[in-house]
Amino acid sequence: MTIKNLSFVLLTVLSFIWGGCDNEDTSGDSYADIIMQVSETTVWESVWGSNVPMEYMLVKEPSDTEWQRLVMGSIEGFEYVQGHAYELKVRKTTLANPPQDGMNCTYRLIEILSDTQPDTPVTPEEWPEEAKFKLKMVQLTPFMYLDTPLAAPFDLLTFRILDHRDEYTPFGNPEFLQYYDSIVMSSPVMPDTYSILQRKKGDSGTSESYTSQWSSYFFEKSDFLISLKGYKDGEVKYEYTIEQIMRERDFLGIDWERGSIAVANPQTHTIYCVLDTRYEFLLTNTQQRNNTPFVEIRVAAASHLTDAENLQRQEDGLRWLLTKYLEKTSETTASFKTLPEDASIVETYGNDTTRVALLHFEGDDFHEECYYLIAEPK
Repeated sequence: MTIKNLSFVLLTVLSFIWGGCDNEDTSGDSYADIIMQVSETTVWESVWGSNVPMEYMLVKEPSDTEWQRLVMGSIEGFEYVQGHAYELKVRKTTLANPPQDGMNCTYRLIEILSDTQPDTPVTPEEWPEEAKFKLKMVQLTPFMYLDTPLAAPFDLLTFRILDHRDEYTPFGNPEFLQYYDSIVMSSPVMPDTYSILQRKKGDSGTSESYTSQWSSYFFEKSDFLISLKGYKDGEVKYEYTIEQIMRERDFLGIDWERGSIAVANPQTHTIYCVLDTRYEFLLTNTQQRNNTPFVEIRVAAASHLTDAENLQRQEDGLRWLLTKYLEKTSETTASFKTLPEDASIVETYGNDTTRVALLHFEGDDFHEECYYLIAEPK
């Protein structure tokens, strides 16, 4: 073999070695270039062990189905501007030896793929005063009988749309409706929208649907923004935004110490969210077994799915709820005081005040196979 050919072979081998190691360095860290979505909204939460709140960006990596919190300034080379939504190309490095109290990943900006500025409604001088509206949460109905001004997940919240004078029109159409084709409720942390006003033109004329008061449960435990946007000819002409304050209790909207217990005839509540329609939950009033309070949580069946598909939907929905609020544990049946005898534990979860079991019931002559949760205090 000639020296020239030998040099070519060596270069080829080295190129292969270098090329095969481009996602790992000598420290054992691994990296990948990913596309990351950054929401136009941020959240403030207290740091563990401290009452001092910190601001977090809301981000999604390709594998995420929900927004994840990321401490402001965690993406090297990226400066977040309030109210802007971004699509970024970033280098994600997974640390082989992360710091004990730190993140196991770091991020470095490669490129800003898109920078979307917020919709800019017309200025008050350009838009008539009588065209403006307001959104207000007017009633909080806790899941349990509690005297509290703060909402929690699975509490029912009732909203109203008011005119610029803060006046409510329960019947008929307020003056501001004439300025819009539609008025839509949305939130940057939730996937769906809810129509307050909708006008549609058809062969037989124009149809209109309008509601001045509506209710919803929410699956969020952190404060979030809710907006009403008024559209005309496909453009946002006016927007009103409020911040909904949310505080989780012991678990969801449950307060084990102060909450009420249904001694007889417990009711089952259908828990839905108009801005997140992926799942509807069935939550039974707090009951008592072995002198211990507990609740049952199930996933409502979808009429368009088969029995097998609904069974999978139950399991997926309950796991989605559990991982959103609790940490996975390794407790056994002996740890629980309220488990029924006819169900087996699939997984257990918990926090400082609550333990939860994901149960599987195989079914019998009277009841179908199902998954459900039992939650009780520690």
